[in-house]
Amino acid sequence: MARTIRLLVLVGLVSAQQDPATLALLYKYDVKFWWLNLEVSHTSRQLGPSWVLSRLEVKAPFLDTLAFELHNSLIVDSVKVNGEALSFIRRGHTVRIPLNPSLPQGALIEAIVYYRGEPPSPSGSLSGLFNRQSPTWGNQVTWTLSQPFGALTWWPTKQILHDKADSLWTFLTVPLGTRAGAVGRLEGVDTLPNGKVRFRWKSKYPITYYLVSFAVAEYIDYSFYVSLPNIPQPVLVQNYIYDNPQTLPYFIDQIDTTAALMREFSLVYGPYPFWEEKYGHMMAPFSGGMEHQTMTTQGFFSFTLTAHELAHQWFGDWVTCGSWQDIWLNEGFATYSEYIALEALGTPTERREWLIQVHDDVVSEPNGTVWVPDTLQEGRIFSGRLSYHKGAYLLHMIRFHLGNDSLFFSILRDYLSTYGGGNAWLQDFRSYLEARTGESWAGFFQQWYYGEGFPIFSCVWNESGGTLWLVLRQRGSWQASVPFFKTPLEIQIQRQSRPDTLLRLTITQPVHTFSIEGIGSVRQILIDPSYWILRQIDTLRRDLSLGMPSGRAPLLISPHPIASGGVACLSLPSPGQIEIRDSCGRCVERLNPQNRIFYWQVGLSPGLYVLRWQGLNGGEGAIPLLVIP
Repeated sequence: MARTIRLLVLVGLVSAQQDPATLALLYKYDVKFWWLNLEVSHTSRQLGPSWVLSRLEVKAPFLDTLAFELHNSLIVDSVKVNGEALSFIRRGHTVRIPLNPSLPQGALIEAIVYYRGEPPSPSGSLSGLFNRQSPTWGNQVTWTLSQPFGALTWWPTKQILHDKADSLWTFLTVPLGTRAGAVGRLEGVDTLPNGKVRFRWKSKYPITYYLVSFAVAEYIDYSFYVSLPNIPQPVLVQNYIYDNPQTLPYFIDQIDTTAALMREFSLVYGPYPFWEEKYGHMMAPFSGGMEHQTMTTQGFFSFTLTAHELAHQWFGDWVTCGSWQDIWLNEGFATYSEYIALEALGTPTERREWLIQVHDDVVSEPNGTVWVPDTLQEGRIFSGRLSYHKGAYLLHMIRFHLGNDSLFFSILRDYLSTYGGGNAWLQDFRSYLEARTGESWAGFFQQWYYGEGFPIFSCVWNESGGTLWLVLRQRGSWQASVPFFKTPLEIQIQRQSRPDTLLRLTITQPVHTFSIEGIGSVRQILIDPSYWILRQIDTLRRDLSLGMPSGRAPLLISPHPIASGGVACLSLPSPGQIEIRDSCGRCVERLNPQNRIFYWQVGLSPGLYVLRWQGLNGGEGAIPLLVIP
């Protein structure tokens, strides 16, 4: 397979079970074909007599030991290599088959592992082989979920992301009256003795290990066809739905929406990649979905969940992340596709609510990277706040930086076309982005992908004579990582008796001052009103002294004279320090107003005083102050 040179990022590729010796063996061959022949039931996690055939090509100078990953709770009865029964060694979670003589580079191998048993319990894990009853619908289901490192718990495999098999067959022997869903096209169903049937699924598309799957239950088959752009024939949408009479009517509208979503994604991302086989769903009792290639496993149906898992057929299945550190290329893109779907098929309110919800989840904590530093922690790989939501916002901000939707979607389509059927790393996407835009994106990814946090803005503004002054101050929420974010920023100007104006500014320094002439009379401004970037707004206020020459605004007090105990309104040329002195020149009170307009509770005894003002940026003045009873 291409790019095996990326062995330097092993931490992002492998699981805790893959010790260096196992890795060395796994990297010596390339997978060409998998054929899973399994006996399973909807009422048990037990695997009956089963076998997996693997066709492989030797990539090392020679191969003296063939290795597969398989959990040690499963019993291996025998193995064959090129039709010959050989001895094998169980070591940890591997099956190792010594080869004598060794096989040379380029040699083709056909190996079969015969095995059975009960996989380890997936309790507390995101992946494995599950058997549960739906608490809502009552159906008993056995299903698999192998992401990120669970394939070895139920079949002998090679858990290396970038070694995709060229094709896959999945044959499933199950009890009569049940259906078994899997990857690819259903080639046939065979009636067997002893109340069994065998479902034969075949796929000719490249596939990585964690997308191999099945589900078996008492299902009905609810299928339909959809015509898609730039595809010569209608595509089958095949859905295995619980067979009780209430389930399909409850979800049918959402399931039917799959057709509209497939059409929309085919327009913006390019043709549905697996159109010669199918797309569909198989239900299982868990809270969410898993994008198994051509047939997603889903616990329920909602607009955004169905859109998310469907989008994975492009981002994750067709182009698979080459490292779990770069899971953003799968989950961030699929999550943002929820928003893309709402743009096309939802309402403006739904779109905005989605964006604000995702935004607020990301900024609910001040730190965390999209890049995954620890790929041995499943929870960190699949962090909803970081890998999914912050990852989605990365794409949203790239789109904002580009300011050109035609270019944005063209880049996504060409990226998919370039890496389709294979894998991509973060650097692949970044290089492609730079090639298409002719500019460096190193700073962007250093801030938002590897960096932690987001900008926090404070803004002071004023308008006078049709000129708008803005002073924007920014600090990073996690100063140790990114003290300052260089970013474009939208400012909405709400004007008196005139349409609002939207300005796009580029913030290049922690304190940035802008002067914009001819803007007209301004009543308010808003920072990033459309939620284009991750941010928090600390303060937003008007300062009437901003942009005014020193001494231009008068020093005034109203009312005057002022009654002792009353409230005076002070109008200052600019914020500064105020001293009140009595007739003997003694300072009787000091004030430190933060704004040019200041309200003061007068607690002085009746008499004549002098109010002295000293501006923070220079300037001074004094006026008499008469306090009456």
